[in-house]
Amino acid sequence: MRRIFASFLLIFSLHGASLNGAIAADKLVVEKLDADSYPAEIIVDPRELSENGLPDGRISTIKGDIVAAWYSRPTERYRHGILGDKIEAGSLKVKTHFGATLTYRLPRSEVFEDITPRLVDLDRNGKIEVVTIRSSVSKGAAITVYGLNGPLLVQKATTPFIGLSHRWLNIAGISNFSLGKTLEIAAVITPHIGGTLRFYKYNRGKLLQRAAASGFSNHVIGSREQRLSVVLDFDGNGTPDIALPSADRLSLYIMSLTENGMVLLAEAQLPSPINKAITLRGEGNSVQFIVGLEDESVYSVHR
Repeated sequence: MRRIFASFLLIFSLHGASLNGAIAADKLVVEKLDADSYPAEIIVDPRELSENGLPDGRISTIKGDIVAAWYSRPTERYRHGILGDKIEAGSLKVKTHFGATLTYRLPRSEVFEDITPRLVDLDRNGKIEVVTIRSSVSKGAAITVYGLNGPLLVQKATTPFIGLSHRWLNIAGISNFSLGKTLEIAAVITPHIGGTLRFYKYNRGKLLQRAAASGFSNHVIGSREQRLSVVLDFDGNGTPDIALPSADRLSLYIMSLTENGMVLLAEAQLPSPINKAITLRGEGNSVQFIVGLEDESVYSVHR
C-alpha cells in the first residue's frame, strides 16, 4: 500500500488554472486488488443495446415526459475515430411517455460523437432533458441539450463548438455540484491534449460556464469507454464532488465546485494509467474508488 498526502486545499479560480504541481488536501491509500474479481471493464453496462443504432450504443431510460433516448442513423461523414471507430450518429431518437418516437436529425455538417445520450431533469422543472456530445465536422465538439416542446424534439441549449475539427470533449458527470436551483454538467474539454475540466450550469436555455481548470483526462484515444469519472459527496458536506484522472491518467483527483472555483480535495498516484470505468464501493468515510489500469491491474483508492 502507498500513502499519498498533503496539507492544504488548492482552489482554482472561475477563470481557469492548472493542476500542474498541485498537492492534494487529503490522505489516501492505494491498495492493489485481485483483478480476477472484477469484470474487464470494471462496471458492466446493463442498459439495452439500441437496435439499428451505433455499435455498442445503448438506450438510456428514465421516468418523465421522455422515457428513453438513443442515437441512430450511423454515418462515416466525420472520420475522427476518437471512440474506436469512424462511425458516428446522424440522429437522436427519444420515446415519450405517451409512446411516441421522435427524431432530431442533424445536418450533414454535424454528428453526435458519443455512444449513449444522458437523460436528466437539468432545471428540475419535472421535464427531462437529453444531454449529448454534438460535433461539427469543421469546428469540433460541443455539449448540446435537447428536450420536448409540445410534440416536437428540439434543441434547448448548447455550448460553443471547441473551434477546430477533430477536437472532442467527454462529459464527466451531471449533478447539483453547487446546490443551486439547476444542475451542472461537468466535462473535460480535449481530454487527450491538456484536458480542461469545466462546469456548465443550465439556466434559462443557456449553458453557462461556472469554473475551469486544466490538467485532466477522462478518456483514452480509441476507447469506447467514456466512464472514467464518478460523482459522490467525498467530504460529507452534502454537496456532490467528482473524481476523475489527471491529464496523464496516473493520478486520481477528487474535485469540488465552490463559489470561488474548484477545490482539489484529494489525490492518489497510481502505477499505471487509468483506462477503465471508475466505480465506488462502500460509502461515507469508508468509500473506495475501484480503478482499472492499462497494465490490467485493479486498485482500491481510499482514506
